[in-house]
Amino acid sequence: MTPVRSPLFKDAQRPLIFGHRGVPEDHQENTLEGFQRAVELGLDGVELDVFLTRDERLVVFHDLHTQRLTGTPGNITQMTWPEIQQLTIKPILDVGDKIINYGREAKIVLLEQVLEEMRGHLIVDIEIKAYGLDFGQRHTGTAVAHLIRRMGMAAEVFVTSFNFWPLIWLERAYPGLESGFTYSPLFIKNKALRGLMESSLMGRWIGATQTNMSLTMFDDDTVERVHAKGLGLGGWTVFSQDSRWLGEALSPEQELQIVHDLAARGIDYFITDDPVRLGHVLGKGEEVEGGA
Repeated sequence: MTPVRSPLFKDAQRPLIFGHRGVPEDHQENTLEGFQRAVELGLDGVELDVFLTRDERLVVFHDLHTQRLTGTPGNITQMTWPEIQQLTIKPILDVGDKIINYGREAKIVLLEQVLEEMRGHLIVDIEIKAYGLDFGQRHTGTAVAHLIRRMGMAAEVFVTSFNFWPLIWLERAYPGLESGFTYSPLFIKNKALRGLMESSLMGRWIGATQTNMSLTMFDDDTVERVHAKGLGLGGWTVFSQDSRWLGEALSPEQELQIVHDLAARGIDYFITDDPVRLGHVLGKGEEVEGGA
């Protein structure tokens, strides 16, 4: 008997389109303006990144260090929210494969602000950032769980991470909240560690209902195997601005073929840096652009 799929995806007639850190072709990553643009475009969801600050606020930010995005050196987890509020995201950013001039600075925001803005509009994939298996990040999982519970948004979000510690504590604080691992070919190189993360015991510890992975990590039967376990499944990052995270180079033709193959197999969602283009590729251009 096939396990029941996540209610977030079970009624979808096509792969859902999630904007990666918002809509980074139009606005700086992880900014309120980028998430608002995702709503305007009629996207299905957005992916964002969170850290816990020194004064235990959940801030939406991708890099552990603030230099690339703000021009000011610092460690985001060692700063307080008042200190972070003194920073702004630069108008011109090196996003990996290119440099984009967005024309103006942008503010850094709290997770609570973004969730309130997205409430009733989009599904939000909250990725707890991990640049190592830091046991201390368990506190981030607890904080995320408490915020989602307080805001009553469990039906509109799911939580992912490369680190199992915050996911274990997320499940302890809010049993049944939708969550799961994210797999990267650059992050998961240790076969023993990958086996631990995929084991049924670890799955029970985190109550996994979701997983997502780089486009380059899918085999011919990955979608079917993951769905047979009852998990929602996503692929990233389609039309990436920073191709190094894919783990290997993909030609435009290869990428399009992978997207079409995964869509045909019933993948639940794609995370993309260019959601408008992906909407056209999936034959949903009018729907994706309908709110523009």
